[in-house]
Amino acid sequence: MSKKRKGQPVVTAANPVVNQPKSQSAPMRTQPAAPTQPTEILPTQKPFELIKFDKRLKWFMGICVGLFVLLTLAKIQPMSLAMWNKIMPDGSNPRRGLISGEPRQIRMDDYAVGTPWILSQANKGYPTENLTIGGEKAPILVTPSKHFSELFKPDHWGFFMLDVERGYAWMYNFRIMFALIGATLMLLLVTRNNFWLSAFGSAWLILSSGTQSWVYIPTPMIAAMSLLFVATVYLIYSQNTRQILVSSIALAWLLMTYALILYPPYEVPLGYVLLFLLLGYLLNNFELKRMLGKWPVKVGGAALALILTGVAFFAYYTDVKPSLDAIMNTVYPGKRSELGGTGFIANWFSEYFSWSVSDAKFPTNWLNSCELAHYITFAPIIIPYAIVSFVLNRKVDWVVLLLSVFVIIGYLWIEVGFPEWLAKLTLWSMSPTRRTQIPFGIGNVLLTIAYLYYLTTIPIRTNTLYTAIGGAAVLGFMIYAANLNVEDSAGFFKMSQLFIPILFFTLVGSLLLFTWALPYRNIYFGGAMMLFLLPNLKINPVSKGMTPITDHQLYKTVQSIHEQEPAAKWAVFGGQYVAYMVTATGVDVLSGVKYIPPRSVMKVLDPTMKRDSAYNRFAHTVYTSYVDGRDSVIIQNTFEDGYTVAMDPCSPRLKQLNVKYIIFDHTTQPAETRCMKLVSTLGSITIYRIDN
Repeated sequence: MSKKRKGQPVVTAANPVVNQPKSQSAPMRTQPAAPTQPTEILPTQKPFELIKFDKRLKWFMGICVGLFVLLTLAKIQPMSLAMWNKIMPDGSNPRRGLISGEPRQIRMDDYAVGTPWILSQANKGYPTENLTIGGEKAPILVTPSKHFSELFKPDHWGFFMLDVERGYAWMYNFRIMFALIGATLMLLLVTRNNFWLSAFGSAWLILSSGTQSWVYIPTPMIAAMSLLFVATVYLIYSQNTRQILVSSIALAWLLMTYALILYPPYEVPLGYVLLFLLLGYLLNNFELKRMLGKWPVKVGGAALALILTGVAFFAYYTDVKPSLDAIMNTVYPGKRSELGGTGFIANWFSEYFSWSVSDAKFPTNWLNSCELAHYITFAPIIIPYAIVSFVLNRKVDWVVLLLSVFVIIGYLWIEVGFPEWLAKLTLWSMSPTRRTQIPFGIGNVLLTIAYLYYLTTIPIRTNTLYTAIGGAAVLGFMIYAANLNVEDSAGFFKMSQLFIPILFFTLVGSLLLFTWALPYRNIYFGGAMMLFLLPNLKINPVSKGMTPITDHQLYKTVQSIHEQEPAAKWAVFGGQYVAYMVTATGVDVLSGVKYIPPRSVMKVLDPTMKRDSAYNRFAHTVYTSYVDGRDSVIIQNTFEDGYTVAMDPCSPRLKQLNVKYIIFDHTTQPAETRCMKLVSTLGSITIYRIDN
């Protein structure tokens, strides 16, 4: 409090004058002072320290680990596998495998691609090569496999210690726990052990629709990036030899973990977030004495980290180089090169109004509910206010400044684009703008947390006039954001619908004004944001086990046949979902999704490689019947990530590939089955075996 707020000095009675009669005065009663709003909040200057592992943090980490263990053992996970009960009903309970919520049809990549791949691997014993997934050593890159690189994929460890259903639950629950703990530890360093602000920041990242709508896909990268930051800071600042050595080994492990995620569209922009965050932290805490303390150990630790990373990466790269080359030389996605400037799927501010959007209800021009999802931003409020505050207080928070620079660069990439030379030089060419939305949003969230901490480090004096002007500016910005969404949404939004979000985020945004000395600012801000974000927990269902696939009649029938003739290959002539289900059984199937083109198959079907451009891609592969008596094979590219093979089911090419079983999902014609015998019928699905 300033001196002016301490009140007037109390007037005490003077000493009595000698020889004057004493007079008795009536006792004076003072009224209790009414509580007043402070006009100034002094900064809280905390000394530099690394993470304080106090009781609160230990409880937080213990709860995260405990929930992870309980949910994993109970086989509980957030996947939409119950969609199989609707897509291919087999007479079982339509809510099989579902505890609460509804499965999401939009998440086909999870329940129809990724999960069948995992089950295929599990049924085969986690090999490093699996024709069903693709050519070369595709399983090493995208699924659990018995390869040393699994040491750097902790979300896969459950598959090698538990049954496949619990391993599957481990994968998703570990990602959530890893990201929560990792982001909290990182933010504890940034905020100098402000526990509640750090825990709120990690929860914000997890609960945002950019994380929830994509079913936690960003979480491994959030975790690895966060812990890379922590390990680097400990390597530079710690004065404890053991901590330095542990952080060096952790740094090497985390570098490999981050690299082996193998998704540059997220990793490249998120790498810039990490770079700017580290640089800002070093500038904020530039203490040569501390940084150079134990320097021989630190130099040795850094060298150890580089050596370990180099050895591990060299061993990995030499083993999978043919697979990586095959991917990089595909038409899609390998040769994709972006220049940016294609804009957001929705717009930068659409998340303010995300309560009105769902998987089934969204503006038709916004593609789908996953592609439009990202993270709430306050950057348009924070960046100008931070600059003014830096000037007035003559104090720069480098983390806030450099994260602001990242947001500006990210916005320019998304909305304007870079020259080709700059896009390639900076590697942003590897990140399509609709994918950049996710790391860009993560940077926006981290900027807000860093700014909220910054406000605790400067003196804040209430200025009613400036606060009113600032509040009006925030209101104007929110009205602009609402109007932008009305114009962008092709009639989906009406301005009258957006009154409550405008009011809500005007109040929340006003909490960021440094001209308002508001006690408990972070509590109000965090509480309001959690109120907005918590409903996102309902986006994904709560599921148990993998029974919608593993108890399905088609799955069990194919597996029983496969046990009798394990070397036989299969092909599905018909719908893609039948092929996805057959993929999960562990048989070698020609159709389905191929991560890398299966060259050994395509050399038989297309010996001259005439149609190479059609199938040289990550692709959903569909086989259809085409009987012309000349053994013709027509391969046609149908989508960016799909192609169709039209051929005779009795073609000698299939025998050459050792295909023994054909599955049809339609009423067959005699010409299609002239060379085979019926093995099993499941409703409209029939299984035939080709004659020897």
